[in-house]
Amino acid sequence: MVKTLVLGTGRSGLAVTSYLLGQGREVVVSDRALPEEVERSAYWPAFVKLDNEHPGKLEWAFGGHPLELLERCSEVVISPGVSLHVPFLAEALKRGVTIKGEMELAYLACPRPLVAVTGTNGKSTTCSLLGNMLDRKGIVGGNIGVPLLDQVRDLESSVEWVVAEVSSFQLETVHEFKPRIGVLTNITPDHLDHHKDLEEYWTAKSRMFARMDQDCIAIFCQDDENCRRMAEVVKSRTLPRWVDGFPLPKKGAPPRVLTYSVNDPVENGVALLGKRVIRFQDGRGEELFTWDFPGLPGLAMISNGLAAITVALEVGLSGEEIQSGLRRFQPLHYRMELAGVVDGITYINDSKATNIDSALASVCSISGPLAVIVGGKDKGVDYTSLAQGLQDRDGRVFLIGEAARPIEEKLEELGFRNMERSQTMERALHDATAFLKGEGTVLLAPACSSFDQFNSAEHRGEIFNDLVAELRSREERNLQTRSVKS
Repeated sequence: MVKTLVLGTGRSGLAVTSYLLGQGREVVVSDRALPEEVERSAYWPAFVKLDNEHPGKLEWAFGGHPLELLERCSEVVISPGVSLHVPFLAEALKRGVTIKGEMELAYLACPRPLVAVTGTNGKSTTCSLLGNMLDRKGIVGGNIGVPLLDQVRDLESSVEWVVAEVSSFQLETVHEFKPRIGVLTNITPDHLDHHKDLEEYWTAKSRMFARMDQDCIAIFCQDDENCRRMAEVVKSRTLPRWVDGFPLPKKGAPPRVLTYSVNDPVENGVALLGKRVIRFQDGRGEELFTWDFPGLPGLAMISNGLAAITVALEVGLSGEEIQSGLRRFQPLHYRMELAGVVDGITYINDSKATNIDSALASVCSISGPLAVIVGGKDKGVDYTSLAQGLQDRDGRVFLIGEAARPIEEKLEELGFRNMERSQTMERALHDATAFLKGEGTVLLAPACSSFDQFNSAEHRGEIFNDLVAELRSREERNLQTRSVKS
């Protein structure tokens, strides 16, 4: 029997291994980590359980990915974030071995129509809003949490739609992936430590639409230049090819294209004009309702709301269902989350702001005295726009992580001096608190990924919240001490 090689023993690798074994496949699981490291993983007991449940079907290869594995395996399933440019995968493609990801398998296994949302920013919020609007009629998964493959294997009968957040890493490895509805929120420079350049990143995002046809709907943000470009190539069927070993974009009739905008009318789609949400069909507008949803402040959040509304109308939800979903929305964990108010200072946790545009949107949404914590893993992007935005806002900047130096250099080029190199989160929070002197906002908006000092953006956000909680406890103890003395 031909075997499938699964790279990685993390959450995605576990989901894939479980699914393939359930399909009767023979699987080889390979990880660069040594056996003793893998066995300390939180997922190892589940792998052992699968091995016991499927005797003779599961092999292991630890300490690297030897090329001899490619002689025994017809396909490789990789975890998101593993670059197709690594030598092992480049050799696999050269030998004609198929490379897939968990998202491709989830799509093929999904028994319901799929709404897929991608983009540099806003995809998690858009998916969460759609989940609110669909309620029991839908589930939300993918890059936003639990692997989609685990979720689609046992859907409740009430579920009519599956909503998936899809990253560029996941789109790199799709072949037949064809969502019924695909949404692109925006494309700005990001993950340039993974992709060769912005053009490759844009092309990876285009894989969302490569197999879509006249039975599908493609939705784009009209306010984003790269989205407008993508909409044109989708309509004209001139999508770029991906790397060798993956199918060419489909020819024939294109999907129906809709757009949304927070600034202007659209030909077909949804726009916000003043406070009125308008649905446009062939240039003619119909007012749906008034925008009055405090849980979605700022143009970026409104844009995400319009994306979700555009999808919701196409799946047949009523105005009441749509507005109820918008009203019930709560900011996602570590996305402009209130960590606390201590001694007159407000602490906002936006650890998920892992790129420049997202961070600047957060910075610009806050009024009054501001201390912003910026930095993390250096993804190789140009920090000029970040430096310019921070200078324009004119708050004090506290730099952390390996990106601290390149960001500092860009700020210095602009003549900006209102900053400190704090380096660690704990020190930055202390410095920022001291700077504000009891008035203003400390904002964590890193503009970088977290993997230099933290396990994930969630881990970084958790540390920030814990530090704020310590400040609050210290203030409470001080108040009690003063109360006793008085």
